[in-house]
Amino acid sequence: MNKWLPGVLVTLLFGTLQATDLVLVPSHTNSFDRNFNPFDATNGVFYAQDFVYEPLWVFNVWDPNNHYPRLARDVSISPDLTSVTYQLRASVSWSDGTPFTAEDVAFTVDYARQHPDYPINLSLYDPDTGTGLVRDVEVIDNLTVRFHLARPNALAHQHIGRLYPLPRHIFSKVGDPNDFANLNPVGTGPFTEVDAFNVTHFKLCRNPHYYVPDKPAVDCLKFPHFSGNETLWAAARRGKIHWMGEGIRDPEDTYGQHSEHNRYWVAPGPNVNLQLNTQRAPLDNVEVRRAISQAIDRDTLRQRDTFGLTSKTRYPVGTGPLYQHWYDDNALAPYRDLMDYDPEAARDRLDKAGYLDRDGDGYRELSDGTPIELTLAVPSGWTDWVNSLFTIATNLRDIGIKATVDSMDEQAWFERIPTGEFDIYIMWVNTGLTPWRTYSEMFNPDDMTPGTLTNQAMHMHRDRDIETWLDDFALTTDAEEQQRILTRIQTRVAETLPVISLFANPIWYQYNDAEFTGWVDEDNPYIRPMVYQGIPERLIHVLNLRPR
Repeated sequence: MNKWLPGVLVTLLFGTLQATDLVLVPSHTNSFDRNFNPFDATNGVFYAQDFVYEPLWVFNVWDPNNHYPRLARDVSISPDLTSVTYQLRASVSWSDGTPFTAEDVAFTVDYARQHPDYPINLSLYDPDTGTGLVRDVEVIDNLTVRFHLARPNALAHQHIGRLYPLPRHIFSKVGDPNDFANLNPVGTGPFTEVDAFNVTHFKLCRNPHYYVPDKPAVDCLKFPHFSGNETLWAAARRGKIHWMGEGIRDPEDTYGQHSEHNRYWVAPGPNVNLQLNTQRAPLDNVEVRRAISQAIDRDTLRQRDTFGLTSKTRYPVGTGPLYQHWYDDNALAPYRDLMDYDPEAARDRLDKAGYLDRDGDGYRELSDGTPIELTLAVPSGWTDWVNSLFTIATNLRDIGIKATVDSMDEQAWFERIPTGEFDIYIMWVNTGLTPWRTYSEMFNPDDMTPGTLTNQAMHMHRDRDIETWLDDFALTTDAEEQQRILTRIQTRVAETLPVISLFANPIWYQYNDAEFTGWVDEDNPYIRPMVYQGIPERLIHVLNLRPR
Protein backbone atom coordinates (compact mmCIF):
# COMPACT_ATOMS: atom_id res chain seq x y z
CA MET A 1 0.00 0.00 0.00
CA ASN A 2 2.91 2.34 0.70
CA LYS A 3 5.16 1.18 -2.11
CA TRP A 4 4.72 4.49 -3.94
CA LEU A 5 6.14 6.52 -1.06
CA PRO A 6 9.91 6.67 -1.79
CA GLY A 7 9.41 7.79 -5.39
CA VAL A 8 6.84 10.40 -4.44
CA LEU A 9 9.06 11.76 -1.69
CA VAL A 10 12.03 11.95 -4.03
CA THR A 11 9.94 14.01 -6.46
CA LEU A 12 8.76 16.30 -3.68
CA LEU A 13 12.29 16.69 -2.34
CA PHE A 14 13.98 17.45 -5.61
CA GLY A 15 11.57 18.37 -8.38
CA THR A 16 13.63 19.53 -11.34
CA LEU A 17 17.18 20.32 -10.26
CA GLN A 18 18.90 23.47 -11.38
CA ALA A 19 22.11 22.59 -13.17
CA THR A 20 24.25 24.51 -10.70
CA ASP A 21 22.66 23.25 -7.48
CA LEU A 22 24.94 20.64 -5.96
CA VAL A 23 22.91 18.17 -3.87
CA LEU A 24 24.92 16.69 -1.02
CA VAL A 25 24.31 14.72 2.17
CA PRO A 26 26.96 15.22 4.88
CA SER A 27 24.64 13.44 7.32
CA HIS A 28 21.07 12.27 7.25
CA THR A 29 20.80 11.16 10.88
CA ASN A 30 21.04 14.55 12.62
CA SER A 31 18.01 16.75 13.31
CA PHE A 32 16.97 19.26 10.64
CA ASP A 33 17.04 22.51 12.57
CA ARG A 34 18.14 25.85 11.20
CA ASN A 35 21.45 26.24 12.98
CA PHE A 36 24.66 27.51 11.40
CA ASN A 37 26.71 27.84 14.56
CA PRO A 38 30.06 26.43 13.34
CA PHE A 39 30.78 24.69 16.64
CA ASP A 40 27.32 23.30 17.34
CA ALA A 41 27.87 19.53 17.35
CA THR A 42 24.22 18.70 16.66
CA ASN A 43 23.79 20.60 13.40
CA GLY A 44 26.15 23.46 12.72
CA VAL A 45 29.38 21.56 12.22
CA PHE A 46 27.85 19.50 9.41
CA TYR A 47 26.95 22.50 7.25
CA ALA A 48 28.68 25.63 8.56
CA GLN A 49 32.26 24.42 8.84
CA ASP A 50 34.16 24.56 5.54
CA PHE A 51 31.21 25.84 3.49
CA VAL A 52 30.26 28.97 5.50
CA TYR A 53 33.33 29.30 7.74
CA GLU A 54 36.82 28.51 6.49
CA PRO A 55 39.94 27.55 8.46
CA LEU A 56 43.27 29.31 8.28
CA TRP A 57 44.72 26.30 6.50
CA VAL A 58 43.45 23.08 4.93
CA PHE A 59 45.90 20.25 5.50
CA ASN A 60 46.05 17.57 2.84
CA VAL A 61 46.20 14.29 4.74
CA TRP A 62 46.64 12.24 1.56
CA ASP A 63 49.35 14.48 0.10
CA PRO A 64 51.28 16.33 2.83
CA ASN A 65 53.40 18.07 0.18
CA ASN A 66 50.36 19.91 -1.19
CA HIS A 67 48.41 21.75 1.46
CA TYR A 68 45.85 24.49 0.83
CA PRO A 69 46.32 27.85 2.58
CA ARG A 70 42.91 29.45 3.02
CA LEU A 71 42.37 32.53 5.18
CA ALA A 72 46.10 32.53 5.81
CA ARG A 73 48.43 32.76 2.83
CA ASP A 74 51.69 31.98 4.62
CA VAL A 75 52.98 30.68 7.94
CA SER A 76 56.33 30.86 9.73
CA ILE A 77 57.59 29.21 12.90
CA SER A 78 60.15 30.94 15.09
CA PRO A 79 63.61 29.33 15.27
CA ASP A 80 63.06 28.44 18.92
CA LEU A 81 59.66 26.86 18.04
CA THR A 82 57.80 29.02 20.56
CA SER A 83 55.62 31.04 18.19
CA VAL A 84 53.70 30.62 14.95
CA THR A 85 52.99 33.63 12.74
CA TYR A 86 50.34 33.76 10.02
CA GLN A 87 50.18 36.20 7.13
CA LEU A 88 46.51 36.54 6.23
CA ARG A 89 45.10 36.98 2.74
CA ALA A 90 44.46 40.56 1.68
CA SER A 91 41.05 41.64 0.42
CA VAL A 92 39.09 38.91 2.21
CA SER A 93 35.70 40.06 3.46
CA TRP A 94 33.00 38.52 5.55
CA SER A 95 29.84 37.85 3.57
CA ASP A 96 28.26 41.10 4.82
CA GLY A 97 31.15 43.08 3.33
CA THR A 98 33.08 43.66 6.58
CA PRO A 99 36.84 43.17 6.08
CA PHE A 100 38.39 40.05 7.59
CA THR A 101 41.47 40.97 9.65
CA ALA A 102 43.88 39.67 12.26
CA GLU A 103 41.54 41.12 14.89
CA ASP A 104 39.00 38.43 14.01
CA VAL A 105 41.58 35.70 14.57
CA ALA A 106 42.70 37.16 17.90
CA PHE A 107 39.09 37.62 18.96
CA THR A 108 38.38 33.94 18.26
CA VAL A 109 41.21 32.87 20.55
CA ASP A 110 40.08 35.22 23.32
CA TYR A 111 36.49 34.09 22.84
CA ALA A 112 37.56 30.47 23.24
CA ARG A 113 39.26 31.38 26.52
CA GLN A 114 36.17 33.23 27.76
CA HIS A 115 33.88 30.34 26.82
CA PRO A 116 35.81 27.14 27.59
CA ASP A 117 32.68 25.01 27.11
CA TYR A 118 32.26 26.28 23.54
CA PRO A 119 34.13 23.67 21.45
CA ILE A 120 36.31 25.85 19.24
CA ASN A 121 38.89 23.05 19.53
CA LEU A 122 41.94 25.18 20.21
CA SER A 123 44.34 23.92 22.87
CA LEU A 124 44.77 26.87 25.24
CA TYR A 125 47.38 26.94 27.98
CA ASP A 126 46.00 26.49 31.49
CA PRO A 127 48.40 27.89 34.13
CA ASP A 128 46.68 25.88 36.86
CA THR A 129 47.42 22.54 35.23
CA GLY A 130 50.38 23.48 33.04
CA THR A 131 48.65 21.90 30.05
CA GLY A 132 47.66 23.35 26.69
CA LEU A 133 49.53 24.71 23.69
CA VAL A 134 48.60 28.36 22.97
CA ARG A 135 49.61 30.83 25.67
CA ASP A 136 48.33 33.97 23.94
CA VAL A 137 47.84 35.64 20.58
CA GLU A 138 49.25 38.93 19.28
CA VAL A 139 48.01 41.13 16.44
CA ILE A 140 51.08 42.41 14.59
CA ASP A 141 49.12 44.33 11.96
CA ASN A 142 45.84 44.01 10.09
CA LEU A 143 47.04 40.96 8.18
CA THR A 144 49.54 39.41 10.59
CA VAL A 145 48.77 37.44 13.73
CA ARG A 146 51.21 35.60 16.00
CA PHE A 147 50.43 32.71 18.34
CA HIS A 148 52.73 32.39 21.35
CA LEU A 149 53.16 28.86 22.63
CA ALA A 150 53.46 27.58 26.16
CA ARG A 151 56.42 25.41 25.14
CA PRO A 152 58.44 24.72 21.98
CA ASN A 153 56.46 22.69 19.47
CA ALA A 154 57.34 22.07 15.83
CA LEU A 155 53.86 20.71 15.12
CA ALA A 156 51.89 23.68 16.44
CA HIS A 157 50.86 24.85 12.97
CA GLN A 158 49.14 21.52 12.36
CA HIS A 159 46.87 22.30 15.32
CA ILE A 160 46.46 26.07 15.05
CA GLY A 161 46.05 26.10 11.27
CA ARG A 162 42.77 24.21 11.64
CA LEU A 163 41.20 27.17 13.48
CA TYR A 164 37.93 28.49 12.04
CA PRO A 165 37.97 32.25 12.81
CA LEU A 166 34.72 33.88 13.92
CA PRO A 167 33.54 37.35 12.84
CA ARG A 168 34.32 39.67 15.72
CA HIS A 169 31.57 42.12 14.81
CA ILE A 170 28.97 39.33 15.14
CA PHE A 171 30.13 37.05 17.96
CA SER A 172 31.25 39.88 20.25
CA LYS A 173 27.52 40.49 20.76
CA VAL A 174 26.77 36.82 21.55
CA GLY A 175 26.80 36.18 25.29
CA ASP A 176 26.31 32.40 25.22
CA PRO A 177 27.59 30.88 21.98
CA ASN A 178 26.24 27.44 22.86
CA ASP A 179 22.68 28.80 22.65
CA PHE A 180 23.31 30.81 19.47
CA ALA A 181 21.59 29.27 16.44
CA ASN A 182 23.22 31.74 14.01
CA LEU A 183 20.18 31.69 11.72
CA ASN A 184 21.72 33.98 9.11
CA PRO A 185 25.45 33.29 9.20
CA VAL A 186 28.16 35.74 8.24
CA GLY A 187 31.21 33.84 7.00
CA THR A 188 34.16 34.00 4.63
CA GLY A 189 33.41 30.68 2.94
CA PRO A 190 32.07 30.12 -0.58
CA PHE A 191 28.47 29.46 0.49
CA THR A 192 26.96 31.80 3.08
CA GLU A 193 23.48 32.79 1.90
CA VAL A 194 20.68 30.67 3.38
CA ASP A 195 17.86 30.01 0.94
CA ALA A 196 14.62 27.99 1.01
CA PHE A 197 14.93 26.47 4.47
CA ASN A 198 11.90 24.18 4.85
CA VAL A 199 10.98 20.67 5.99
CA THR A 200 12.29 19.01 2.81
CA HIS A 201 15.56 20.83 2.17
CA PHE A 202 17.59 24.00 2.51
CA LYS A 203 20.20 25.72 0.40
CA LEU A 204 23.42 27.58 1.04
CA CYS A 205 24.14 29.84 -1.91
CA ARG A 206 27.18 31.70 -3.19
CA ASN A 207 28.93 34.25 -0.99
CA PRO A 208 28.74 37.54 -2.94
CA HIS A 209 32.09 38.63 -1.46
CA TYR A 210 34.06 35.41 -1.91
CA TYR A 211 37.72 36.17 -2.53
CA VAL A 212 38.63 33.44 -5.05
CA PRO A 213 38.07 34.60 -8.66
CA ASP A 214 35.60 32.49 -10.65
CA LYS A 215 34.87 30.23 -7.69
CA PRO A 216 32.70 28.58 -6.67
CA ALA A 217 31.34 27.44 -10.02
CA VAL A 218 28.40 25.92 -8.14
CA ASP A 219 25.58 28.37 -7.40
CA CYS A 220 24.12 26.66 -4.33
CA LEU A 221 24.60 23.66 -2.08
CA LYS A 222 21.30 21.86 -1.58
CA PHE A 223 20.85 19.73 1.54
CA PRO A 224 17.78 17.46 1.36
CA HIS A 225 16.14 15.98 4.43
CA PHE A 226 15.40 12.25 4.52
CA SER A 227 13.20 10.33 6.92
CA GLY A 228 15.36 7.23 6.64
CA ASN A 229 17.59 5.04 4.50
CA GLU A 230 14.81 3.99 2.13
CA THR A 231 14.15 7.45 0.74
CA LEU A 232 17.85 8.31 0.81
CA TRP A 233 18.83 5.40 -1.39
CA ALA A 234 15.80 5.84 -3.66
CA ALA A 235 17.08 9.33 -4.42
CA ALA A 236 20.71 8.26 -4.74
CA ARG A 237 19.98 5.44 -7.17
CA ARG A 238 18.06 7.84 -9.43
CA GLY A 239 20.98 10.27 -9.52
CA LYS A 240 19.21 12.89 -7.41
CA ILE A 241 22.13 13.17 -4.97
CA HIS A 242 25.47 14.35 -6.28
CA TRP A 243 27.68 13.70 -3.24
CA MET A 244 27.30 11.51 -0.17
CA GLY A 245 29.19 9.09 2.05
CA GLU A 246 27.04 6.25 3.32
CA GLY A 247 28.28 2.90 4.58
CA ILE A 248 26.93 0.06 2.44
CA ARG A 249 27.71 -3.64 2.23
CA ASP A 250 27.53 -3.92 -1.56
CA PRO A 251 28.08 -0.53 -3.23
CA GLU A 252 27.70 -1.89 -6.75
CA ASP A 253 24.34 -3.59 -6.22
CA THR A 254 23.00 -0.90 -3.92
CA TYR A 255 24.16 2.09 -5.93
CA GLY A 256 26.58 1.73 -8.82
CA GLN A 257 24.58 -0.48 -11.18
CA HIS A 258 21.55 1.81 -11.24
CA SER A 259 23.16 4.48 -13.43
CA GLU A 260 26.30 4.86 -15.49
CA HIS A 261 26.87 8.12 -13.63
CA ASN A 262 26.63 6.63 -10.13
CA ARG A 263 30.23 6.37 -8.96
CA TYR A 264 31.86 5.23 -5.75
CA TRP A 265 35.32 4.64 -4.40
CA VAL A 266 36.07 2.50 -1.37
CA ALA A 267 39.58 3.73 -0.52
CA PRO A 268 41.57 2.74 2.58
CA GLY A 269 40.81 4.75 5.69
CA PRO A 270 41.85 4.56 9.36
CA ASN A 271 43.20 1.32 10.74
CA VAL A 272 41.22 -1.03 12.99
CA ASN A 273 43.03 -2.74 15.86
CA LEU A 274 42.43 -5.01 18.79
CA GLN A 275 43.06 -3.10 22.01
CA LEU A 276 44.42 -5.60 24.54
CA ASN A 277 44.19 -5.07 28.30
CA THR A 278 47.89 -5.53 29.02
CA GLN A 279 47.27 -5.27 32.76
CA ARG A 280 45.52 -8.66 32.80
CA ALA A 281 47.12 -12.07 32.51
CA PRO A 282 47.92 -13.55 30.09
CA LEU A 283 47.68 -10.43 27.90
CA ASP A 284 50.48 -8.88 29.95
CA ASN A 285 52.84 -11.34 28.24
CA VAL A 286 54.11 -10.18 24.86
CA GLU A 287 54.43 -13.80 23.65
CA VAL A 288 50.69 -14.25 24.14
CA ARG A 289 50.04 -11.04 22.21
CA ARG A 290 52.26 -12.26 19.39
CA ALA A 291 50.51 -15.62 19.36
CA ILE A 292 47.12 -13.93 19.11
CA SER A 293 48.32 -11.87 16.16
CA GLN A 294 49.59 -14.95 14.31
CA ALA A 295 46.38 -16.85 15.06
CA ILE A 296 44.15 -14.36 13.23
CA ASP A 297 42.94 -15.19 9.73
CA ARG A 298 42.97 -11.66 8.33
CA ASP A 299 42.09 -12.76 4.80
CA THR A 300 38.75 -14.05 6.09
CA LEU A 301 38.22 -10.83 8.04
CA ARG A 302 38.71 -8.74 4.91
CA GLN A 303 37.11 -10.89 2.25
CA ARG A 304 34.12 -12.34 4.12
CA ASP A 305 33.48 -10.60 7.42
CA THR A 306 33.88 -7.04 6.16
CA PHE A 307 32.41 -7.84 2.71
CA GLY A 308 35.64 -7.20 0.78
CA LEU A 309 35.55 -3.50 1.64
CA THR A 310 38.52 -3.29 4.01
CA SER A 311 42.20 -3.09 3.04
CA LYS A 312 45.28 -5.00 4.06
CA THR A 313 47.57 -3.71 6.79
CA ARG A 314 51.18 -4.72 6.10
CA TYR A 315 52.89 -4.29 9.44
CA PRO A 316 51.92 -4.82 13.10
CA VAL A 317 52.40 -1.17 14.02
CA GLY A 318 48.83 -0.03 14.76
CA THR A 319 48.52 2.09 11.60
CA GLY A 320 47.63 1.05 8.08
CA PRO A 321 48.00 2.07 4.41
CA LEU A 322 46.93 5.64 5.15
CA TYR A 323 50.53 6.19 6.33
CA GLN A 324 52.32 3.96 3.84
CA HIS A 325 54.86 6.72 3.05
CA TRP A 326 56.04 6.62 6.66
CA TYR A 327 57.04 2.95 6.69
CA ASP A 328 60.68 1.87 6.57
CA ASP A 329 60.32 -1.53 4.93
CA ASN A 330 63.80 -2.69 5.91
CA ALA A 331 63.30 -1.83 9.58
CA LEU A 332 59.84 -3.41 9.78
CA ALA A 333 60.48 -6.53 7.66
CA PRO A 334 61.46 -8.69 10.70
CA TYR A 335 57.96 -8.23 12.12
CA ARG A 336 56.03 -8.98 8.95
CA ASP A 337 55.36 -12.59 9.98
CA LEU A 338 53.24 -11.38 12.89
CA MET A 339 50.62 -10.36 10.33
CA ASP A 340 50.56 -13.81 8.68
CA TYR A 341 47.94 -16.43 9.52
CA ASP A 342 50.07 -19.14 11.15
CA PRO A 343 48.21 -21.04 13.89
CA GLU A 344 51.03 -23.58 14.22
CA ALA A 345 53.52 -20.82 15.06
CA ALA A 346 50.98 -19.36 17.50
CA ARG A 347 50.56 -22.69 19.29
CA ASP A 348 54.32 -23.11 19.47
CA ARG A 349 54.72 -19.65 21.07
CA LEU A 350 52.14 -20.46 23.72
CA ASP A 351 53.70 -23.85 24.45
CA LYS A 352 57.16 -22.33 24.90
CA ALA A 353 55.72 -19.59 27.11
CA GLY A 354 54.26 -22.23 29.42
CA TYR A 355 50.58 -21.80 28.60
CA LEU A 356 49.50 -25.43 28.33
CA ASP A 357 46.31 -27.47 28.43
CA ARG A 358 46.91 -29.09 31.80
CA ASP A 359 43.49 -30.63 32.39
CA GLY A 360 42.86 -31.97 28.89
CA ASP A 361 39.71 -29.93 28.19
CA GLY A 362 41.14 -28.51 24.97
CA TYR A 363 41.94 -25.08 26.41
CA ARG A 364 45.07 -23.65 27.95
CA GLU A 365 45.59 -22.52 31.54
CA LEU A 366 47.90 -20.17 33.39
CA SER A 367 50.79 -21.70 35.28
CA ASP A 368 48.67 -21.88 38.45
CA GLY A 369 45.93 -23.81 36.64
CA THR A 370 43.56 -20.87 36.17
CA PRO A 371 41.72 -21.26 32.84
CA ILE A 372 42.51 -18.65 30.21
CA GLU A 373 39.22 -17.08 29.15
CA LEU A 374 39.11 -13.96 26.99
CA THR A 375 36.08 -11.87 26.07
CA LEU A 376 36.04 -9.77 22.89
CA ALA A 377 33.73 -6.72 23.04
CA VAL A 378 31.90 -5.09 20.12
CA PRO A 379 28.70 -3.04 19.57
CA SER A 380 25.87 -5.33 18.47
CA GLY A 381 24.84 -3.30 15.43
CA TRP A 382 28.29 -2.99 13.87
CA THR A 383 27.89 -6.00 11.60
CA ASP A 384 31.34 -6.11 9.98
CA TRP A 385 33.11 -5.82 13.33
CA VAL A 386 30.78 -8.36 14.95
CA ASN A 387 31.57 -10.80 12.14
CA SER A 388 35.29 -10.13 12.57
CA LEU A 389 35.31 -10.81 16.29
CA PHE A 390 33.42 -14.08 15.88
CA THR A 391 36.09 -15.19 13.41
CA ILE A 392 38.87 -14.10 15.77
CA ALA A 393 37.23 -15.93 18.67
CA THR A 394 37.17 -19.08 16.54
CA ASN A 395 40.83 -18.53 15.61
CA LEU A 396 41.77 -18.22 19.29
CA ARG A 397 39.88 -21.37 20.25
CA ASP A 398 41.80 -23.17 17.49
CA ILE A 399 45.06 -22.43 19.32
CA GLY A 400 43.65 -23.41 22.70
CA ILE A 401 42.48 -20.06 24.07
CA LYS A 402 38.87 -20.03 25.21
CA ALA A 403 37.42 -16.88 23.65
CA THR A 404 33.87 -15.54 23.46
CA VAL A 405 32.28 -12.46 21.89
CA ASP A 406 30.30 -9.97 23.97
CA SER A 407 28.09 -8.16 21.45
CA MET A 408 26.54 -5.38 23.50
CA ASP A 409 24.49 -2.23 23.14
CA GLU A 410 26.54 0.55 21.54
CA GLN A 411 26.13 2.90 24.50
CA ALA A 412 27.20 0.21 26.95
CA TRP A 413 30.24 -0.51 24.78
CA PHE A 414 31.33 3.12 24.88
CA GLU A 415 30.62 3.44 28.61
CA ARG A 416 32.82 0.44 29.47
CA ILE A 417 35.92 1.85 27.76
CA PRO A 418 37.05 4.19 30.58
CA THR A 419 36.63 1.53 33.27
CA GLY A 420 39.37 -0.87 32.24
CA GLU A 421 36.95 -3.75 32.83
CA PHE A 422 37.57 -5.66 29.62
CA ASP A 423 39.91 -8.14 27.97
CA ILE A 424 39.90 -7.19 24.29
CA TYR A 425 38.14 -4.40 22.38
CA ILE A 426 38.00 -3.85 18.65
CA MET A 427 38.75 -0.17 17.99
CA TRP A 428 39.55 2.33 15.26
CA VAL A 429 42.57 4.62 15.41
CA ASN A 430 42.48 8.39 15.31
CA THR A 431 44.40 9.84 12.41
CA GLY A 432 46.14 13.11 11.65
CA LEU A 433 48.46 14.71 9.17
CA THR A 434 51.23 12.36 10.32
CA PRO A 435 51.22 9.20 12.47
CA TRP A 436 52.40 11.38 15.36
CA ARG A 437 48.82 12.07 16.41
CA THR A 438 47.92 8.37 16.32
CA TYR A 439 50.84 7.40 18.52
CA SER A 440 50.63 10.39 20.85
CA GLU A 441 47.07 9.39 21.69
CA MET A 442 47.89 5.70 21.80
CA PHE A 443 50.75 6.21 24.27
CA ASN A 444 49.58 9.16 26.34
CA PRO A 445 50.19 8.07 29.97
CA ASP A 446 47.54 10.52 31.19
CA ASP A 447 44.94 8.44 29.36
CA MET A 448 45.95 5.08 30.86
CA THR A 449 44.31 5.29 34.29
CA PRO A 450 41.29 2.99 34.83
CA GLY A 451 38.28 5.18 35.29
CA THR A 452 39.48 7.73 32.75
CA LEU A 453 40.83 5.53 29.95
CA THR A 454 40.47 6.78 26.40
CA ASN A 455 39.63 4.54 23.46
CA GLN A 456 43.16 4.93 22.05
CA ALA A 457 45.24 4.26 25.17
CA MET A 458 42.98 1.66 26.77
CA HIS A 459 45.65 -1.02 26.32
CA MET A 460 47.45 0.65 29.29
CA HIS A 461 50.91 -0.40 28.10
CA ARG A 462 53.14 2.50 29.07
CA ASP A 463 56.36 2.96 27.12
CA ARG A 464 58.55 5.82 28.33
CA ASP A 465 60.86 5.53 25.33
CA ILE A 466 57.94 6.12 22.99
CA GLU A 467 56.87 9.10 25.10
CA THR A 468 60.36 10.58 24.75
CA TRP A 469 60.48 9.90 21.01
CA LEU A 470 57.09 11.57 20.52
CA ASP A 471 58.40 14.64 22.34
CA ASP A 472 61.51 14.58 20.16
CA PHE A 473 59.37 14.37 17.01
CA ALA A 474 57.48 17.50 18.07
CA LEU A 475 60.75 19.39 18.61
CA THR A 476 62.24 19.04 15.14
CA THR A 477 61.31 20.38 11.73
CA ASP A 478 63.82 18.08 10.02
CA ALA A 479 61.78 15.63 7.93
CA GLU A 480 64.52 12.99 7.85
CA GLU A 481 64.90 13.12 11.62
CA GLN A 482 61.13 12.82 12.03
CA GLN A 483 61.23 9.72 9.84
CA ARG A 484 64.01 8.18 11.94
CA ILE A 485 62.10 8.87 15.14
CA LEU A 486 58.88 7.45 13.78
CA THR A 487 60.66 4.29 12.63
CA ARG A 488 61.86 3.79 16.21
CA ILE A 489 58.29 4.16 17.46
CA GLN A 490 56.89 1.77 14.86
CA THR A 491 59.57 -0.79 15.57
CA ARG A 492 58.83 -0.65 19.29
CA VAL A 493 55.10 -1.09 18.68
CA ALA A 494 55.84 -4.12 16.50
CA GLU A 495 58.06 -5.55 19.23
CA THR A 496 55.61 -5.05 22.10
CA LEU A 497 52.18 -5.31 20.38
CA PRO A 498 49.96 -3.45 22.85
CA VAL A 499 47.48 -3.33 19.97
CA ILE A 500 47.03 -5.86 17.19
CA SER A 501 46.46 -4.55 13.68
CA LEU A 502 43.58 -6.13 11.75
CA PHE A 503 42.75 -4.13 8.61
CA ALA A 504 42.06 -0.63 7.34
CA ASN A 505 38.45 0.47 7.37
CA PRO A 506 37.07 1.87 4.12
CA ILE A 507 36.17 5.46 3.55
CA TRP A 508 32.62 5.98 2.27
CA TYR A 509 32.34 8.10 -0.86
CA GLN A 510 29.61 8.07 -3.49
CA TYR A 511 29.01 10.66 -6.22
CA ASN A 512 27.02 11.17 -9.40
CA ASP A 513 29.01 12.77 -12.22
CA ALA A 514 26.16 13.46 -14.68
CA GLU A 515 26.12 17.20 -14.02
CA PHE A 516 29.53 18.08 -12.51
CA THR A 517 33.18 17.42 -13.28
CA GLY A 518 36.22 17.67 -11.01
CA TRP A 519 35.46 14.77 -8.70
CA VAL A 520 38.19 13.02 -6.75
CA ASP A 521 38.57 9.45 -7.97
CA GLU A 522 41.05 6.60 -7.90
CA ASP A 523 42.94 8.08 -10.87
CA ASN A 524 43.05 11.56 -9.34
CA PRO A 525 43.23 11.15 -5.55
CA TYR A 526 44.35 14.69 -4.82
CA ILE A 527 42.51 14.97 -1.46
CA ARG A 528 40.34 12.90 0.85
CA PRO A 529 36.97 12.90 -0.95
CA MET A 530 34.50 12.41 1.88
CA VAL A 531 31.65 14.90 2.34
CA TYR A 532 31.08 14.51 6.04
CA GLN A 533 32.03 16.84 8.85
CA GLY A 534 35.61 16.64 10.08
CA ILE A 535 37.08 16.50 6.55
CA PRO A 536 38.18 20.10 5.81
CA GLU A 537 39.33 19.01 2.35
CA ARG A 538 35.66 18.94 1.33
CA LEU A 539 36.02 22.72 0.88
CA ILE A 540 38.71 22.16 -1.77
CA HIS A 541 36.64 19.42 -3.37
CA VAL A 542 33.55 21.58 -3.82
CA LEU A 543 35.62 24.48 -5.19
CA ASN A 544 37.01 22.17 -7.88
CA LEU A 545 33.58 21.06 -9.12
CA ARG A 546 32.23 22.63 -12.29
CA PRO A 547 28.94 22.15 -14.13
CA ARG A 548 29.21 20.17 -17.36
